[in-house]
Amino acid sequence: MKSISIKTSIIVLVIMLFTACNIKIKPNVVHPDDYLSEKEHSKEIYKKNVSTMWINPFNFSHTDFGKLILVSIDNHPKIKTVELVVQNNDKGAFVVVYYHNGMVETYPNPNLSINRKYLKPNKDWKIMPERDFEFVLDNTSKGINFKLKVSIRENTKISISIKENSSQTKQYSFLAAIGADLSEVKRFPLIYLRKAGFVPVEKTKTSFKVNDIEMELTKVPIDVENQSCYKTVFSFSPQAFFWNEERDTILNLTTTYDKHNLQSTNLEYLPTLNNGHTEIKAIVYKTEKHNVKYTFSPVFPDINALKNGMDVKGKFTINVDEIEGVIGGSYKIEKNNDKIIIYIEPEKCWQPMPGKDWVSAYHYKAIINPISKEKYSIKSEWTIN
Repeated sequence: MKSISIKTSIIVLVIMLFTACNIKIKPNVVHPDDYLSEKEHSKEIYKKNVSTMWINPFNFSHTDFGKLILVSIDNHPKIKTVELVVQNNDKGAFVVVYYHNGMVETYPNPNLSINRKYLKPNKDWKIMPERDFEFVLDNTSKGINFKLKVSIRENTKISISIKENSSQTKQYSFLAAIGADLSEVKRFPLIYLRKAGFVPVEKTKTSFKVNDIEMELTKVPIDVENQSCYKTVFSFSPQAFFWNEERDTILNLTTTYDKHNLQSTNLEYLPTLNNGHTEIKAIVYKTEKHNVKYTFSPVFPDINALKNGMDVKGKFTINVDEIEGVIGGSYKIEKNNDKIIIYIEPEKCWQPMPGKDWVSAYHYKAIINPISKEKYSIKSEWTIN
């Protein structure tokens, strides 16, 4: 395993040396018109003259990340990165400490109102007791102004100060590369960073102290948008969406597809009809100010009406607000003996460094079994490899 890691590092280094040594930040990765096909499902995939209950296999959620910053350091024997996430009310906040050995600790303050399940994406992550800490994270005309003072386990005191001083600061939109090193997840994380960027080295004052000992901030090995930058990422409008949380439950179906039963204040299904069968072209999940759109092509079929022995495949894209093609992927549906299996494979995304797209490590599988005409069980899981 160690030799594989070394070989991978060498490959990445060679790629950087023989390509333009500059990271260009991109808001998306695919163009939906090119990535998605225009094919339609044949009506022959469906049972004939059979009335079936309509099954909705999807679920969606989001949480309140108002702003965030991650700061990495080089020369501490245990601590690798420290992250601060602040809620929109500017009161609730939590600090995440990442260690070189893979351990992660989350420290919420007493004002945090986020559901704790979003603070523990992996079994190795520990949620520590609440504590007060001092923080400032402002977006000024000359760049970010960040301060943090927090005491963590073993009475370790962390003090960070970062202040940009440039009228030429630029901010971008891009997908956060998270979770690729996790061993388990309960839901697919789509953390899209708006008003975001890397902190430049030039004209920035920095201090990172652990127990009053000054640390060195990690630098990105190549330029980012033609600037030397620290490996410090910030966002003043992060969008935290989650798709298909794992379930092991009963689906009670009381009606055939009814648009009014599916729509809500934060969810909109865009259906099409195929010979009387309702298929889903797209789903829009909305928050107060933002939305994420999942588009399928061919459209997602009426899975309960499929004939036994069918194997249906397609692609999907995920848009965030007006930005199309943030993620591209594929889906597959198998039906045998009335058992339905759904596979979802995120495949493409933008990320700052070359290598395997981190989203492609995520694999979703849901098994849906009939219990009665109006009741079905669903068991779903995400795996990472």
